[in-house]
Amino acid sequence: MIDQLIESMLSEYETLADQDYRALVRDRYQMDVSNFLGVRTPAIRKVANRYFKAIKPLNISLRLDACEALLEKHIYELKIAAFQWAHRCRDEFQADHLPVLTNWLDTYVDDWIDGDDFCIHVLGEFFVRFPELATQVIEWTESPNRWMRRGSAVSLILPARQGHQLTLVFQVADKLMADDDHLVVKAYGWMLKEVSKRNPEAVFDYVLEHRKVMPRVAYRYAIEKLPEEMRRKAMSASG
Repeated sequence: MIDQLIESMLSEYETLADQDYRALVRDRYQMDVSNFLGVRTPAIRKVANRYFKAIKPLNISLRLDACEALLEKHIYELKIAAFQWAHRCRDEFQADHLPVLTNWLDTYVDDWIDGDDFCIHVLGEFFVRFPELATQVIEWTESPNRWMRRGSAVSLILPARQGHQLTLVFQVADKLMADDDHLVVKAYGWMLKEVSKRNPEAVFDYVLEHRKVMPRVAYRYAIEKLPEEMRRKAMSASG
């Protein structure tokens, strides 16, 4: 059933492909489009939601197996569909699903667009549901896989928006501080920016303490949403 479902989805995505949009994404986002058909995200999600009805009666394990079957095709649109399906299963996540989700990040994510979609909406929801397991991201900060390292920060953005995991956020920022990948550096700066919306003093103190070693791009991201007076002081302190 799943194989037929995937073939049907793929055929539908192929009819929705827009080569001009494909070229725009390639040029604007410097994305590798070799496995991107050129379907716009709202259309991807609309199709995915319609096909989800076919797997909804299955138990959570079989639904996640179906997600992985989509991921194994290594086609961007099917990856986004898989993450959409997984997100729709979020209320049924169990603690022992974390190794499955971690493997998806390590194995199937290969650009920041689908990676951020997965980390915010799937892993982020997982860590909101199981906050005690979020410390796993510390291990990801040492991965040779840049998407795992970026994911260690982006997966904490949803909890951070809700005011959670403050200590862990700063531990991850410490671990990623000197990373030589600009996409990883931007990610932890973004994470700190989200924290600053609820805990501006904590982020202000952190960036001042690390102003001499924090890469400029991370520093700028982190202070972007600070209250005006704090932001001006942080900018002045950075030299």
